Amino acid sequence: MKVLMISSLPVNLNSIQGGVDAVVVNLLKGFESFPEVNLLVLSLGKSDCKKTVKYAGNITIEYLFRKNQFGGKLFNSFFQMRKDVHNHIREFNPDIVHIQGASPMLFCLLGLNKKNLVITQHGIMAEEINYQKNKTDKFKFWFKMIVERYYYPKFKNYIFISSYNRKFLEQLKENQNYYGKLIFNPVNPIFFDLKTHSKFGKRILYVGVINQRKNLLCLLKAILRLKNKTGGFKLDVIGGFKDEFYKNLIYSFIKDHNLEDEVNFLGWKSQSELLDLYKKADLFVLPSLQESLPVSIAEAMAAGRPVIASDVGGVAEMITANKSGFVFNADNSQELEECLLKFCNEDGLYSGFSEYAREEAMRKFHPGKVVNQTIEFYKMILES
Repeated sequence: MKVLMISSLPVNLNSIQGGVDAVVVNLLKGFESFPEVNLLVLSLGKSDCKKTVKYAGNITIEYLFRKNQFGGKLFNSFFQMRKDVHNHIREFNPDIVHIQGASPMLFCLLGLNKKNLVITQHGIMAEEINYQKNKTDKFKFWFKMIVERYYYPKFKNYIFISSYNRKFLEQLKENQNYYGKLIFNPVNPIFFDLKTHSKFGKRILYVGVINQRKNLLCLLKAILRLKNKTGGFKLDVIGGFKDEFYKNLIYSFIKDHNLEDEVNFLGWKSQSELLDLYKKADLFVLPSLQESLPVSIAEAMAAGRPVIASDVGGVAEMITANKSGFVFNADNSQELEECLLKFCNEDGLYSGFSEYAREEAMRKFHPGKVVNQTIEFYKMILES
């Protein structure tokens, strides 16, 4: 089987900062175990030159981008990249074309037969636009939202990363006639190799962009209230700020409440560096206001670290509440505090959650299992 996958990968695959890039790289790790699939990945827009990389025996990545085009990236996406994608499809002659994301990249598929096209939507622009601060970002997300609203529903074959994503599409499609399959996002298999902890050491890990949508402030409020009750938690924050306003808000809160000894900001880390931090961490917390299906939760569960996360998007589909973690109502720091206290107060609770988290991650997020399901869906499309 020949598969052409369209995404937007950085040239340095060891410097991934979460999101769709992490999903695609983890898919490549899974596809390595299926040599019967000849996979060509076209990466659009993150390289300053055309470049071909042999990722594995059955996997090739081609980076497409031409600098200094008239009209910049927008012109390049609509015209030159569409031409490049069509040329590669003619030359490679794939059985399946699979595009990662419901962004304006979809326009590269204009004019193609939709029968063998597969779309995987990740973030939902109609919700993410509410958390954009400056005019440039708002315009970009507005444009993406228009594509998502009017063009994304016109395709036939969809992989849903959560039931939450499926429901969103069904609200958009007037004609419900489509092929779809729920397949969770894969996680890097290196996380499964970590040893689990037998006791709760009150060390929390947060991984992701630091902005209003991710709502780190909610976690800081819970840690503040627990400071005198439990002797305090240690929080390692992996990621970077997106705007100065939120950065100042977070640092002011920490300074005003004397939390400097409890919180460490470590910046973005590679997957191997993140793995070392998970060795020390006992728990992963994600207090977001909006999500689809965070890769960070899957990584934590694969590492055998229980998860506490806000009940938004597809999060509740990832975690089995009261077995692999807890979910709480978004922006409710008191509920988050109560979840953290359970691990402090109930002997033996932590180790059971830890083991169950890893078992659940193996069933849902292991790249081999995810890719196997993906290939089965491809076959269903070709046989239809």
